[in-house]
Amino acid sequence: MATHLPGWTDLKRELMEKWHELKERDLEETRGNAQSIVDLLEKKVGLAMDEASEKFAEIASHYHLYDEPEEHPEDLTKDKKERVLELKPKKPANRDRKPKDDFLA
Repeated sequence: MATHLPGWTDLKRELMEKWHELKERDLEETRGNAQSIVDLLEKKVGLAMDEASEKFAEIASHYHLYDEPEEHPEDLTKDKKERVLELKPKKPANRDRKPKDDFLA
């Protein structure tokens, strides 16, 4: 995430209010990268990685900076073209034919 996104300033402010150990310079050095911010929470605040990740994700979700793209099932089905595979049955085996002479003993 680039640090020029509109919600980045507010997100930094909220992170600094919640954890006074974080300084604006520290957050600027992360360049808004979610993993870098989680690492910073681990180092500066002393949170476990899972806890830091969860808390950051919860805060960041309010700013919609790290949203995953949404899938629209109706859009996915529109683009698909129906393909039909036609199977031709095999010719029936000729069971009435005589056995070869070399198999007869």
